[in-house]
Amino acid sequence: MKTIVRQIFVMSSGTLTVEGSTLVPGTSFGQPKTIPVQYFLLETSKGYILVDTGNDPDVITDAVAAWGADLAGASNPVMNAEHHPYAQLGLCGVDAKDVRMVIYTHLHHDHAGAARFFPDALHVVQKAEHRWAFTPDRYFGAPYNQSDFRHDTLNWQLAEGDWVIQPGIHLVSTPGHTPGHQSIVLWDTPDCGTVILAGDAINCRENIEKDIPGGLTSDTAAAVSSLHRLSALASVSDASMLVSHEAGFFELLPKAPHALKLLDPEVRRYYEAGIRHIYHDAADPDHLL
Repeated sequence: MKTIVRQIFVMSSGTLTVEGSTLVPGTSFGQPKTIPVQYFLLETSKGYILVDTGNDPDVITDAVAAWGADLAGASNPVMNAEHHPYAQLGLCGVDAKDVRMVIYTHLHHDHAGAARFFPDALHVVQKAEHRWAFTPDRYFGAPYNQSDFRHDTLNWQLAEGDWVIQPGIHLVSTPGHTPGHQSIVLWDTPDCGTVILAGDAINCRENIEKDIPGGLTSDTAAAVSSLHRLSALASVSDASMLVSHEAGFFELLPKAPHALKLLDPEVRRYYEAGIRHIYHDAADPDHLL
């Protein structure tokens, strides 16, 4: 498949420290887990594209003022000046005005926090996510910081399900964490092969290994289906699937200004555990014929 993507850069928006079972239910009850907040810069033949924008950089100076006491207390962010999106882009010699498109996996506070810093870009999200984020049910509303995305200056393009939005850039519907969550598949990227940006459909490799989606879901059954869909897609394409919030995995990735490279097979093929969960003995072709 031809692709407009030339390079992928992993960007850092600092860390959060959350209660451990929110990542993998049934594990680490009451234990704090420090997790990365990442987003991605795509250098393409049509300009620069961001996938997510990380935290609101106002967190750098005052997390409570930016997020409110409840969300700041639950997330415990650590974010420094080096994590400001302008600083992260600057590592790659990119200015905010160079960003032509921002694609969101979803609009939670740690994924859409810097949306307003890109008023000239086209902002792409699933229609179901846009609708839910702007008017969420009360119980699910806490992770949405309305000041992140309620700006008249933002030009929205709403996707409805799977969509190859540009050559080599495939939006894949993966609801469950939120009703309109999507993951992004970057097909046949130079020096990387196929890369799946899972977003919060997969917090960490342990979600795949235990066949348990993350603890914060609007629809657990849908979240399991999305987990399985991404495992199957990664397997059939031998993709590098980047999980969203695992410190150990994040440490293995080159960070901006260094571009992502093809990951070692033993690093990327953790999805094989997911295939065994889905198909059990039938995951071995010899057990079928």
